[in-house]
Parts: sequence; structure tokens; C-alpha cells
Amino acid sequence: MFPRLLYVGDVPVEASYHGSALLYRLLSDYPPERLAVIETATQSELSRRLANVNYISYPIANQRWLDTRFHPYAVAWYSQAGTRLAPKISQSLNGFGVEGVLTVAHGFGWLAAARLAKNRNVPLHLMIHDDWPRVSDIAPAFRKRLERQFAVVYTQAQSRLCVSPSMSKSYSERYGGLSEVIYPSRAPDSPAFEEPPERLARNDGPFTIAFAGTINSEGYIRALVALQNALIPIKGRLLIFGPLTAETARQVGLGFSNTDVCGLLSARDLMVRLREEVHALFIPMSFDAIDRDNMEMAFPSKLADCTATGLPLVIYGPTYCSAVRWARENPGVAEVVEAQTDLGETIKCLASDPAHRVALGKRALEVGRQYFTYERVQQVFHRALAVQTLG
Repeated sequence: MFPRLLYVGDVPVEASYHGSALLYRLLSDYPPERLAVIETATQSELSRRLANVNYISYPIANQRWLDTRFHPYAVAWYSQAGTRLAPKISQSLNGFGVEGVLTVAHGFGWLAAARLAKNRNVPLHLMIHDDWPRVSDIAPAFRKRLERQFAVVYTQAQSRLCVSPSMSKSYSERYGGLSEVIYPSRAPDSPAFEEPPERLARNDGPFTIAFAGTINSEGYIRALVALQNALIPIKGRLLIFGPLTAETARQVGLGFSNTDVCGLLSARDLMVRLREEVHALFIPMSFDAIDRDNMEMAFPSKLADCTATGLPLVIYGPTYCSAVRWARENPGVAEVVEAQTDLGETIKCLASDPAHRVALGKRALEVGRQYFTYERVQQVFHRALAVQTLG
């Protein structure tokens, strides 16, 4: 039996990318009459929403303040406001009988979700995509308070779902409550390819590597610029898929003639295009020291779809990052570049060795089925929701 589930959070539930796509896929088979969604930050696009589900927009923060130099103090203010606004958010449900509350520890909505679940005496299900108490841009004087708030909510939650084993282990040790690992999921209608594309075995045309996703830190920009430069000696191409615009790409140094900004595609359309045009996929992680904690615990959601293409993966990141550890635990699943100076040689070798590309693509398909299939991830999610109503 599916509980009457309320999602409250800053991460929109829509078929797009990152945490939004993960939520959308987790909830895609949920009975729409037993589900309600309250988005407490950016409102999802109508065309990307779950069908027949009641969506409510209740922004907690005023974006105008978050876009000023007072942003770190605004984060502290809205972190408190999230808890205080829970009763008003609850009133917007119009009689929906909540039996469980789902949230993502990001932004401010998770605090409202926790208070709402407590007030209604129902289970709280907490998903954690990144190390929010440490990655949030909050004024230093208020960071310890945010950490205490997170500890309280983590302890309150009846189920806790972390995106990587290292995050699960670290949080269990830090806060004293067990959590479960939930890897990113492929879409329920994701194409199922049995073999890498045939063209992968040939060297007919320029070597083409693609990045698909968002670019949300200086470390990721530097990684893509390094890849752009590494492709020049072999006359290779870089394709970038996602919300990045051509103008922004030029501003951050990604405007070379061998780089094409291709826009945001649906997961299905993206897979088809990648198999038709690309020889390898680039999975960067940040080498910047300031990003270390998040690189250790976050997990790139793009691996779910990337492994489904049957294309070789190039994972570029420091030894301690979650993606590199995952690749080392699954030998042969990717070319792993742990030193920034090795990227050029790795790209050169991959471009000249079709047989190796095919072998990597086959292994990516095999390992991806073990970790990221829709059915496998749904089992973890439904097990978490099976927690009985408090009382």
C-alpha cells in the first residue's frame, strides 16, 4: 500500500536533470491521487511535471535577496523562516490526508517539511544529495546552527536515503542514525541497449566526447576547459548538453571552435544522439580543495544514463571522490584520470584505440544494470516508504 505522500522541498519535481530528475523518476509510478507536491523554491515547468499530480508552489525565499552580497545572511534568515512557515504551507494542502512527508536536504524546504511531519505526527523521509550543512553558502557565524538543525532533522527522519556509500557511512557516524544508499535511477522508459554502438569500433571522423549536465562550480569549468584543450592536438570535438548557453560558455572559456553547446534534451533523445555522434562521455569531478567534502560524498547522477548508452566513460577527478572510488570498485567500467596532467594522454589513447572503446562500453552497460536500473532503485525507495505511521 502506498502511503498518502507529500513532497515538500526546494528541488523541483520535474523531468530535467540532477536531483529533480531523480525525484521525478522515483515518483513516476506513484498513484497520483496519493501524492501531492509542494515546491518551496523554483517552480517546475508544466510540461515536465508528473501527470495528474497536484503541484503547489510556495516559495520560502525571496530570490532578490539571495542574488545580493547579503546572500550568506539571507541563507541564515530563510533557514529559520523555513521552520516557521510550516503551518502555513500545511494549510495549502486543501484536505490532503498526509501519511508521510518526503523531502531533500537542500535549500530551505526541508526544514518546513520536517516541522510539518512533526506537527502531523507522520514519518519523515529524508533524501540527501549533497552535504548541505557544509556546501550551503551561509555566513560562518550561522553554520554551526545550520549543522544543529540538520542533525535534529536527520535524527527525526524515519528513513534516510543517501546518494553514495561514503555519505551514508559518514552521516551514520556523525549523527548516530543508520541510512540507506539510493543510487540515481534511469527513467522507466529508458532505452535498453544490449551492445555499444557499432560506430564505436571505427575511427571514421573526429574523435568526439560529450558532457551532459549542469556546471555548478569553478572546478567543473576548469575540468571542461582542460578537456577542450586536450582535444585540440587530436582535432577532437567537445559536445556540451544541458542548460548552459553559448554566451555563458564563451564567458567561462568554453568558446573554442571545437566545442559545441547543444542545449538541454530529454533523457531519451539525449541517449539516441550520444550513440549516433559520440565516442566517449566525460564525467568530471572537482579537484578544488574547497569542494572536497562534497566530492567525497556526492555522486554524479549522470552515471545512470551515461552507463545506459554503451559508450566509454572518462571519469576525471581526485582519488578521494565518490565517482573514482565507484570506478575502482568496478574495474574496467571507465578510464579513470586522477591526475590533471594525465587527461591529454588518456584522451589521445582512447581516440586511437577502437577496441578499447568497445570494451569499456560493454563494461559500462554491464555495471550500469547492476546499479541504476529503474526497478532496482524503486525497490530501495519503496522499502524506505514502508515505515509505519507514527503514533
